[in-house]
Amino acid sequence: MKNYLIGIGFLLAAFYLLWQQGEVARERSVEEGLWDENQPPEETQSLQQEQPSEELTIEDPKPHADNRGEDAFEVLEKAPEEQLFQGMANDFSTLQFSNISGAIRKVELNEIDRLSREFSMEHPDEPFLGLSFEDENGNLIKGLIGKPLAFDLVEKTPDKVIYRWESGKKLRIERTYTRSSGNGYQFDHSILITNIGSQALGLDRLRLNLGTAKKIERDYNPFDYASTYLNVGYYNSGPALPEGCSCATCSGRIDGEKDEFIQVNEMGPSGRMETRYLSQARWACVNNQFFVNLVRPKKDMADVRISGQSIRAQGEEDPVGVKGSMSFPLGFLEPGASKEYHFEVYAGPKDYMGLKSLGADQKKVMQFGIFWWISEPLSWALNFLSGMLGSYGLGIIVLTIIVKLILWPLTAQATRSQKKMQALQGPMAKLREKHKGNSTKLNQEMMKFYKENKVNPFAGCWPILIQIPIFLGMFWMLRSAAELYGQSFLWADDLSEQDKVTTLHGFSINLLPIFMVATQWLQMKLNPMQMGPEMSEAQRINAKMMRFMPFMFLIFLYFFSSALVLYWTVQNLMTILQTLVTKKEPIRGDNSTKGLDDQVEPTTSSKTRNLSVELSDEERKSRNQLGLRMKGEVNPKELDSKYKERASNYSEKRLSEMNAAKRRQALDKKDRLDQAYEFLKNLSNKDS
Repeated sequence: MKNYLIGIGFLLAAFYLLWQQGEVARERSVEEGLWDENQPPEETQSLQQEQPSEELTIEDPKPHADNRGEDAFEVLEKAPEEQLFQGMANDFSTLQFSNISGAIRKVELNEIDRLSREFSMEHPDEPFLGLSFEDENGNLIKGLIGKPLAFDLVEKTPDKVIYRWESGKKLRIERTYTRSSGNGYQFDHSILITNIGSQALGLDRLRLNLGTAKKIERDYNPFDYASTYLNVGYYNSGPALPEGCSCATCSGRIDGEKDEFIQVNEMGPSGRMETRYLSQARWACVNNQFFVNLVRPKKDMADVRISGQSIRAQGEEDPVGVKGSMSFPLGFLEPGASKEYHFEVYAGPKDYMGLKSLGADQKKVMQFGIFWWISEPLSWALNFLSGMLGSYGLGIIVLTIIVKLILWPLTAQATRSQKKMQALQGPMAKLREKHKGNSTKLNQEMMKFYKENKVNPFAGCWPILIQIPIFLGMFWMLRSAAELYGQSFLWADDLSEQDKVTTLHGFSINLLPIFMVATQWLQMKLNPMQMGPEMSEAQRINAKMMRFMPFMFLIFLYFFSSALVLYWTVQNLMTILQTLVTKKEPIRGDNSTKGLDDQVEPTTSSKTRNLSVELSDEERKSRNQLGLRMKGEVNPKELDSKYKERASNYSEKRLSEMNAAKRRQALDKKDRLDQAYEFLKNLSNKDS
């Protein structure tokens, strides 16, 4: 009981510290005027980005006359007003086009299929797929083309939109968007650049904006910050570049050699990521936790550069978004010549099933990490089961049961091995006593003992070792599955969020983690570690630490998504069921103490109890109370000797020297000792 009280005390202290941390952050926000108690943070809060320091303003284009053509571009003295319109809508999303660069200002996602909540993918700064030019050093060129570009809408149909811009003298840019009703969240885009002048044009590089991904506001979680999900990513299908370490194949990240995702918190104090140089780009993207803008050239594109930077709201230090861009070379255009670039664009949820169907390794956007080989089949199975059952909550439950049943034989064997090891604690204690001081000899005899009795001392570790990669695979899968965004189950309004039932002084009250720790505690009670005198000090410390494990899991999982806690709770219930079934099985084999006859003196009569008959919980507890071994019949003489030895600790003289509290505790222990002695005495009389 004392250990449980200590554990509960530590648990309450941990929750208090976490609550205080949230309060400090809240008070700081109030002081800075960033927190409005009456209104939630707006999804459409204006974003303010720092002006890129590398921008190069070219006021006089004459120095470039040799390779760009004199007056090839015209400067707009006054930027036109932005003109927006909704177009190319299907059942999944609607695109909002802008005349600024002939790009996309917003993508409105509908509630359909595996997306349970509407979402607006906004690009408040530069529009998604916006165009600009840069020089060979990667500096943005301003002044050669007016900013923003005034593109004219020349065609608009339900499945096709065309924008066109002409300098009036030398250059024409035409942008075409097409989309069919069955394309889901995907659409096609082409850029046609034509030299309409009489001189050759040297155009260095074209920069294509990958859009903006905003942080999705989540409930307070001290272990998982929303900004960690803001990434600029890419897939490099070509070889590593020889210089530096800017390509994916030599970056050394755990995500893999070809795909890399740079988190916004990895961009350093400047808020800018180091430019990545790709030898053969397959795709590039910007994403948050559940949604992604992904641009894929229809043919892998050489010499592509990926850039990105964080975005901060006015007055805030933490990033609230991330933006990215990809640039590729244009080269020379002879008079009348054209260059055309074709792209497939995906703007929608991070849905593994949908992204996998697109091919070109676009499923890597899910960022399943090193356990992708577990996360991918689990994601497929979850979507299949949820579609069949009509609920993602039920899908998680059934998936957990199926995984547990697949692993049942292996974990059951480990449980049997644990039981057998417990039954052999007495003989092993004799071996340790006999070879005390000679560790080499002890190890040899212990290995021999394990081999003769067909016991694997490490078999009990298999359930934990197997569950760790499965748990992490499930964790990585559930944390970014857009299918769970907005999915309700039981009292949880959103499976991708905590199952908050109420809030107390800014602290969310979640029920599922409490049920989870209750099942964890019950599971531990069904597999108690014996604390008999034969146990070493290290084993005793390990046993006490295991008692605190449920509370540690509660602290860690309390703030994570209800989907993950639901999985762990069902997993615990299945483990409890398996333990109850396995405990009823007898310990197989009647030679479990083979090889000990010459090493350990017999302490029972010739009529010994075979280990194929399992000791009851009460008998095991009683033997442990008196310090008796867990094998064979109880020797009456040894029973009386052990009882007298331990009862002497509670003599009248010793009790009189104790204070009132210790005397009560001692009398309680004496009562339990007497009950254990009487139980074993009666059992011994029955056996004889």
